[in-house]
Amino acid sequence: MILTVTLNPAIDKVYEVESFAIGDVYRPRGMWATAGGKGLNVSRVASILGARVMATGFLGGGNGQFIRAQLQELGIIDAFTKIEGDTRICIAINDPILDTSTEVLEPGPEICPEEQEEFLNNFRNIVKEADIVTISGSLPRGVPIDFYGKLIEISRESGKRLLLDTSGQTLVTSLEYRPFMIKPNVTELEAVTGREMDREEEILEAARRIQQNGVQLVCVTLGAQGCIAVTGEGAFRLKLPLIETISTVGSGDSFIAGCAVALAQDKPMEEVLKTGMACGMANTQFARTGYVSRELVDKFFNMVPITRY
Repeated sequence: MILTVTLNPAIDKVYEVESFAIGDVYRPRGMWATAGGKGLNVSRVASILGARVMATGFLGGGNGQFIRAQLQELGIIDAFTKIEGDTRICIAINDPILDTSTEVLEPGPEICPEEQEEFLNNFRNIVKEADIVTISGSLPRGVPIDFYGKLIEISRESGKRLLLDTSGQTLVTSLEYRPFMIKPNVTELEAVTGREMDREEEILEAARRIQQNGVQLVCVTLGAQGCIAVTGEGAFRLKLPLIETISTVGSGDSFIAGCAVALAQDKPMEEVLKTGMACGMANTQFARTGYVSRELVDKFFNMVPITRY
């Protein structure tokens, strides 16, 4: 089973508006509302791939009930901690004419110490059932910067591999606890190392240093250029074939989901990386956030070239 952690979930509302501009009134051509937050995107994609998935984090209010109902429809096990505050809404306005996306992201509720402790007690129990744990996204208000570190430690004590996808100081602090995998982009990698990187060799060297410091799998995503991955088995370069895209929102989460599913199935590392890449590509074919089809994942898996350094 895959256990996904989304501490700051949201209802993701996507509006399709042609020729969007500030100050005008629009009637969207399409609208989608989904259980969102990066970890719930991981949950949805992993479930589509056939994995048994349990999702946890904090949920509250009517928005939280909407998300719980969607989890039930998807067959995802609901292990969320109930909070007093109302779960946030995040809005994306996609313009297919100008090829832009404008986002308005609510900060979300503040989590009190009692709610945090209840979550930790619950996590200690449910992590025992998991094969792989994923943590995605930002920390909610009120939660200390080392909170992900506590989850990493609890997971390690239970013998579970943990995949972490976050950024900024939260990522820097969490690296001290040595998660099994991280997935920074170049900007996030620069924040960790404190220096700019213009060449592939610099990115590779930085990833190798992080891997040598205890993170067993470091995947540096390069957008349309693919990714660089460093593991105990060596370093890999994956490149993306040219494809038409509808939306790239949620592709990083889909990458994590693909890697988690393949790791849970004990696939070889090259297949783990190719599955993650294929899921990220498949997500770009849909306007919905964090969504793939199994057929497209299989198709793109066979299109992704992977080489060793």
